[in-house]
Amino acid sequence: MELDTQLNASDRSTRETISKNFQTIQSEDVKDDGAFTKYQKETNDRLDKLDAEKATHDDVEGLRGEMYQIRDSWHDRASHIARGTDIETTKAVVEQILQEKGLM
Repeated sequence: MELDTQLNASDRSTRETISKNFQTIQSEDVKDDGAFTKYQKETNDRLDKLDAEKATHDDVEGLRGEMYQIRDSWHDRASHIARGTDIETTKAVVEQILQEKGLM
């Protein structure tokens, strides 16, 4: 933005120069307002999106509970396999080993 700085209080064109400078300042101000409004809208949109995607404490605790249940289930299953009490899985594993060795 360039303003005319050649002002002379006794010059008749001073009022006109000041008026042009003021119009230039107003024009730049409108541009700045538009840019700020656009930036503000984009920022609010990003924040709204983040807010919609965030997990609450309850969500995290629920997932943690599910993970513990899955872990416990796998632990129980592995314990049954190791002890030989999960007959179906043990049978499937033995059959797979025998097929790999070509004995079945």
